[in-house]
Amino acid sequence: MTDIKKLTVFAAAALAAVVFASCDNGGGTTTTPAPAPAPPPPPAPSPLSWAELPEEIVVGRGLAETFLARLSEAVEGATYEVTSSGAAATVEGESPEPGVFEGTVTGVEAGEVKLTLAASHAGYETATGEIGVVVEDLFDLEFWRQMVFGAFVCPTGDEPPCPQFTGLSVEERTVRVFPGPPDFVLVSGFADDRAREFSESQIEEIEDAIRDAWEQLTGRRFTQTIRVSDTPAKQEGWIDVWAVNNRFADNFCGANGAPSGAPQGTVYFNAEEAAAEGRCSSRSLTLYLVALALGFHPVESPDHALSSSLAADDFSEIERYHARLAFALGRGAPYTDDPLADLE
Repeated sequence: MTDIKKLTVFAAAALAAVVFASCDNGGGTTTTPAPAPAPPPPPAPSPLSWAELPEEIVVGRGLAETFLARLSEAVEGATYEVTSSGAAATVEGESPEPGVFEGTVTGVEAGEVKLTLAASHAGYETATGEIGVVVEDLFDLEFWRQMVFGAFVCPTGDEPPCPQFTGLSVEERTVRVFPGPPDFVLVSGFADDRAREFSESQIEEIEDAIRDAWEQLTGRRFTQTIRVSDTPAKQEGWIDVWAVNNRFADNFCGANGAPSGAPQGTVYFNAEEAAAEGRCSSRSLTLYLVALALGFHPVESPDHALSSSLAADDFSEIERYHARLAFALGRGAPYTDDPLADLE
């Protein structure tokens, strides 16, 4: 064997020995593993937004207004926080159902504030919104005495029983608001020579006016019952609205048939006269009569729904304010010329 062949054999043998030795020792060549892929980023939080949020709330000093704010989604378990930019109003609230916040704003002193309402939930972007609040001081002592305590001066030509009280001065009277949220029955077609039937359009208009009267004068949602029947309820907690003919006089539009705020109210409504062209419109008459049944008294100015002129189709701001003061004080509260001090 030549030297070259010997060298080749030796090299091959040596290489085999190295490989063999490497196998014996469990060694060998190593490969660096590829880096693990990065986990995908978490999904971005879903945005929350307010689908319903009042822009402005007007509230009287010493009174409370409720409002609803509704999220774009009915998120279960969302939390709500309200902050105020000033001390003119306080606010509190709760979530009666998922995605809804029901708040109550109380006017503390005249002025304006901004409320910021935030709704938060894990996995969602926080929804924020602003509500402007205007607190007004609308108290008018003369109007308070007229509307709530019956200090009404009869219009020229009117005769008693316009004053409605005998033997009691205004200062001896009490708040006579209806004791609780009344239900209503529209007595239509009763078997009586005085009775008439309401038309379908009158029924619809009267029902709407009843709800509006309650909500405007109390600041509370109407959740009571209104039904149409040929039988009056004649029980406490109900107000019967009768459709009648010209019961008292040729120009009769309607009347409150029970003392203001009586636990069982009765209203007489001239259905024929209201259906004719003239001043006895179904809506204005209903507002007037329901207000009397709820415990209030006529006022002198024709700009108000409680004026016997029946010229207004909605209660004025000052009527709503004083009515809510009366409901806040409650039935039986003695006369005061400073009801805000009593509420505070």
